[in-house]
Amino acid sequence: MGGRAGQTAGSRQSRRCGNRMDRITGRAEKRRRTGRKRFLITMLSLSLAAGLSEVTALTAAAAAQNGPGDTDRQEEYLGQERNEKLKDDVLEYSELQDMIRTYNPTVLEVADSYNKTIMDYENAWAELKLYQGRADSDKDDAKDAGNAEQYTYYTAQEQTYKAAASSYYKMLDNMKKTASSTSTQRQTERQMTVAAQSLMVSYETLRQQKYTLEKMEELYKTQYELGTVKEQAGTAAAAEVLSFKNQVLAAQASLAEVEANMESIYNSLCLMVGREADGSLQVASIPAADPSRIGTMNLEEDTAKAIGNNYTLISDRHSLKVDSTSSSNYKLRTMEDGEQKLTSKMKRLYEDAAIKRDALEQARTGYEKARINKQQADTKYAIGMLSKDEYLMEELDYVQKEADYKAADLALQQAMDTYDWAVLGIADIE
Repeated sequence: MGGRAGQTAGSRQSRRCGNRMDRITGRAEKRRRTGRKRFLITMLSLSLAAGLSEVTALTAAAAAQNGPGDTDRQEEYLGQERNEKLKDDVLEYSELQDMIRTYNPTVLEVADSYNKTIMDYENAWAELKLYQGRADSDKDDAKDAGNAEQYTYYTAQEQTYKAAASSYYKMLDNMKKTASSTSTQRQTERQMTVAAQSLMVSYETLRQQKYTLEKMEELYKTQYELGTVKEQAGTAAAAEVLSFKNQVLAAQASLAEVEANMESIYNSLCLMVGREADGSLQVASIPAADPSRIGTMNLEEDTAKAIGNNYTLISDRHSLKVDSTSSSNYKLRTMEDGEQKLTSKMKRLYEDAAIKRDALEQARTGYEKARINKQQADTKYAIGMLSKDEYLMEELDYVQKEADYKAADLALQQAMDTYDWAVLGIADIE
């Protein structure tokens, strides 16, 4: 009886083991078929990724940098006070890069594209880790079932997924590191800032021209009105009066052209900084240039930095293939030629800044002289020693000298900025 009971119990245990073995084997076989299909698809993807990893990494790195271009992380990079200042209705010269980084549609689109690429790679890595975990679980089931073939298969599959996940993680990490230093988003942001600075300098120049033309129009109108009175009194020729009238019309035409150009530049500036061109944004005057910046320039050191940062040279370093002695020599010649051209350009930019500084000093001398004459004219006009048209002539001379001085100041500002941008990598190699 006890023997039969023992046999029955043993039979039940054997059936349970058999059923468990069947379930494990069936489940494992199902997973094996599904896993093999998934494995083949994944390996195909990995093969493609391996072949395109370098291109993909460079493309993703070229898309943008994760950080300043992301509006959600704006305060982390700029600080609350600066963020609030960017939202006011006054566009400052010093704010241009922050405005472009934060609000420019193109920069934001590039940043979003990069962030999406990073997310896609992170999702792919997470999926590989999930498959690795499933393979590990299947391996344990096969081990419990004593199925050596299944155990060997899932062990190999687990190691393959593990290696693939590790490769993806390294690639992802490299993309992030590369993007932080050499991304197209940063290059685009800087190039747009250079363009915006140039536009703002042009706007400021036109604003000064507008002021000068308004004074010229006022002077010519006064001369025309006085000439008309003299003509009626018989003390002025009609030709002289007509000349004054033509000067008024010419000044008005020039003024209209300047105003149209200012509007066009204003619209472009608004577009670049992501604001509506509805007149609500005021363009602030550009602060006076600081000539002492030239004293901090070190041409030799700055040239070395420019060579290391220049985007064209960086692209050549990565894109030019070296698969033979001839290609190696070609790459070396190309790089040396580019570096020599950039070295010459840096020297020209440095010399140009120095020339603009000297020109500013000359313009300052002329401006100071005109300012003194203007003060004297103010006094004489107040006590009746100057007629209105004589006073306006002195005032116009002052306004023109002031415009020359401001133009020289803007030229120096632009020359120094161009030099500094070249150091940061924004310079064409001619």
